[in-house]
Amino acid sequence: MRPSTPQPPRRPSRPRRGAGRDSSSASGRRTAPGGSPRRSPAGQHSTHRRSSIEPDPASRRALVVARRERQRRRTRSRLLYGTTLLAAIVLIVVGLRAWELRPGFALPLSTDTTTTPSPAPAEAAPRSAGPSGSGTTSPSASPTPSASTLPAPRLDAEGFAHSDAVGDGTWTIAPAVPVSRPAAGTVYRYALQVEGGTHVDAAAAAPIVERTLNDERGWPTAQNTSFEPVADPAAADFTFNIATPPTADALCAPLETSGMWSCRNANNVVINSDRWNWGAITHPDVDSYRTYVTNHEVGHFLGHEHEFCAGAGLKAPLMAQQSHDIAGGCVYNAWPTQDNQPG
Repeated sequence: MRPSTPQPPRRPSRPRRGAGRDSSSASGRRTAPGGSPRRSPAGQHSTHRRSSIEPDPASRRALVVARRERQRRRTRSRLLYGTTLLAAIVLIVVGLRAWELRPGFALPLSTDTTTTPSPAPAEAAPRSAGPSGSGTTSPSASPTPSASTLPAPRLDAEGFAHSDAVGDGTWTIAPAVPVSRPAAGTVYRYALQVEGGTHVDAAAAAPIVERTLNDERGWPTAQNTSFEPVADPAAADFTFNIATPPTADALCAPLETSGMWSCRNANNVVINSDRWNWGAITHPDVDSYRTYVTNHEVGHFLGHEHEFCAGAGLKAPLMAQQSHDIAGGCVYNAWPTQDNQPG
């Protein structure tokens, strides 16, 4: 027998993988029959490692929350800016009102005012070229004309009288009439001057203004203040000007007086001559109106702002606007000591 040639032992065969399985172990992943990675029913890779270009749900939620927070912050910022702007506008409007950018109008007055004194004798008084009070000297104007000698006014639709007068550029300074009561704790000196063309006599107007300002129902009692007339505007604390409508508007500017109203502008009290001569439709007579407008505008000089009616049937505060009507149902009042008293 032929000796058999020893055969090397056969290596046991490696078990075959199931049909369709990849025999390679390089990737460590199973593959589908077509050689592509197995996918989940949703069409995504079934690996546990997520794609680097797609955030996980927690990240997406964080982005949504951050976006919403930014939107809320922007909304809050807009609201804050809007509220701040509105508050600024309100403060500006209130400030303008407080600083008298719309002065008090001609107002109705109480019936318990004093009677207009008889005109003082005409005296020589310096006549100036303007409100400063400097200029040449000339005799004072004739006594204040009565209603019958005043030029016939033009009445507007509301019944206010207008002269359409234009000043001639000259001013008559009233004489310093005697003071009608003892001096109070604080004394203010003032000079009264009247523009040419107003049909108002400075010498006749002087005692009216002095007695009104120093009446015990007025500022001497309400504020322990009295007033001393002087004939030199340079020595006065304020000037009391009676001016034609165009000049009153110029002296009051930038305050709006519209050719009708009076004002206090800095150290000038300015009375529209039409209102001095004919008053306003809501007061019973010219005398009561003059008392009111004098005390009201000098009250602004003393630092008092506009006030409001405290209740129907009460006397309006002196510093309330009482031109066409009196808001709140108050009745007219010309004296600071009678504010809010029963009408």
